[in-house]
Amino acid sequence: MTVRMPRSSLLRRAAVAGLLTTLAFAPAFAAEQTAKLPATTYQGLGMSSDQPIQFESEQLEVHDQDKTAVFTGHVIVRQGTTVLKTDRLTVFYQGSPAGEGPQQVSRLEAKGNVLVTSPNQTASGDNGTFDTAANTILLTDNVVLTQGDNVIRGPKLLIDINTSQAKMLGGSGRVQMLIAPKSLDTKR
Repeated sequence: MTVRMPRSSLLRRAAVAGLLTTLAFAPAFAAEQTAKLPATTYQGLGMSSDQPIQFESEQLEVHDQDKTAVFTGHVIVRQGTTVLKTDRLTVFYQGSPAGEGPQQVSRLEAKGNVLVTSPNQTASGDNGTFDTAANTILLTDNVVLTQGDNVIRGPKLLIDINTSQAKMLGGSGRVQMLIAPKSLDTKR
């Protein structure tokens, strides 16, 4: 008796088998996972965007001499469809003090319960750095990246905005990945 499987089922199983083989025979790959994100992902939060950045918090301290602004208490930052939530956010800016000319955000440092959401991904961690010069987002400590039902966990996530590449780095911990069977379906 011969059992025939639908082609999409065979492709899905082949993709899973290939992924498992790669993980089994390439320890370096298991320590560093790279994923290609959609080109529009995480292009907000002052990262090469003409859209305004909206900040909300319970408290704000501006330190003009240090060119920093510290937001504390249920901080929410929005730019376009990207939202950042955290306990504490330090904004480093360049330019003249408030009201004396143009200013530009150079870096954001988020501490505590960092959550970054965009229409198709969610990334969380304990700490985050958003570097506008390097055009990168770095999340550290207890990092979880989700897209649909797919989940990647690890100690450190580096997102390059220019290339839309996300790299989960193992470092002192291990990278774990869960791929939902439906996400490999080629009929989408």
